[in-house]
Amino acid sequence: MLEKFNVQSRRPSCHAIILLNLILVSCALCAHAQTAPTDAEALQKRMARARALTAAHNLTAAAFELDAIRSSTTDEVVRDVVRIMLVDIYLEQGDYARAQSLLEETYKARSAQNEGSTRSYFAVAGQTLNGVRAHLERYRTFGLNIADRDLPPEAINDLDRLRGLLERVAEQAREVGAGDDKNSDAFALLEDVANVRASLARDMEDRARWQGQIAEARQHLTTAAGTRLTTLSVASVSPSPALTAAQSITTPPPAATQPAASTASNAPAKSESAKAGANTAETAAATAAGQPLNLGALLEKATQKVSPSYPAFAKTAHVSGIVRVDMVIDEKGSVVSAQSSTGPAILRQAAIDAARRWKFRPTMSDGQPVRVVGFLNFNFTPQ
Repeated sequence: MLEKFNVQSRRPSCHAIILLNLILVSCALCAHAQTAPTDAEALQKRMARARALTAAHNLTAAAFELDAIRSSTTDEVVRDVVRIMLVDIYLEQGDYARAQSLLEETYKARSAQNEGSTRSYFAVAGQTLNGVRAHLERYRTFGLNIADRDLPPEAINDLDRLRGLLERVAEQAREVGAGDDKNSDAFALLEDVANVRASLARDMEDRARWQGQIAEARQHLTTAAGTRLTTLSVASVSPSPALTAAQSITTPPPAATQPAASTASNAPAKSESAKAGANTAETAAATAAGQPLNLGALLEKATQKVSPSYPAFAKTAHVSGIVRVDMVIDEKGSVVSAQSSTGPAILRQAAIDAARRWKFRPTMSDGQPVRVVGFLNFNFTPQ
């Protein structure tokens, strides 16, 4: 009897089982509540480590960490930042195969029903161009001319692979534009990549081909914007950002919004009356042709300037560059339309939004205000 009692006394009652289950559920809920922020903090630390490894030029370790983050998270914002950082690292390493593989992956993931996926592609494509420009700048830093036919075979092979990568980006941009001939982002990307590819032309015929691509892209951009911009020559359509940087607006320091000094200080000075006569003749010709007057850089005519906001996504990914915005200004000095033509795709909308809020002094012709076209350059630099 005693043995039987002892065995039965060791059996848990129903109340005990319920109590035990409640304790286990409570513990699980507490653990989940504590794990969620911990996971977010852990992810932030991993991203910070990846950035630090990249800054320290330990690129292999940085790429490994970023690949691990990309495979372990479903947060698309984080994945986008990782893709951009990886493309930059691959191009820095000269690993064009992996850079193009990531580009293709993002391109194929585009969906008409998912605007974010399309933005992701343009961000990766824009960073690809940034990486190519930085790679080419390294040649110049070491005093090498990328057009020199006597470069060592290693350099020639490297440049050929860059050409192939750029040609693939151009092909993708054309494919996107073919599906939507009003997709300004696609044609802006095409113009941007064609500019870079033209700088790598093998010969005059190759250069002419890519200059034709620039002109074609600009024509589509003009049509998409619904403006009547005067047809420009290829040379004026594709200014180098380095040449126009003197007219740029640096974000965020406001001092950079001041007009830059003219670089043509050694040219013969024109009298004020000669300048006025030339401007009047140009204005009259444009008005007679039924076209707005092309003023070029609009910075000096501005009466209200608005600095663009730096997209947090782009800032986190350290995307930088100069964005050119072509604009149509009405007779009152207000912006009628603004369209980005060059610069990193991920920064263009911020530049356009800021440009639309600018105000300008009306341009007069024979005492009457006239419509004008011109451009602004916005320089985005992470702090």
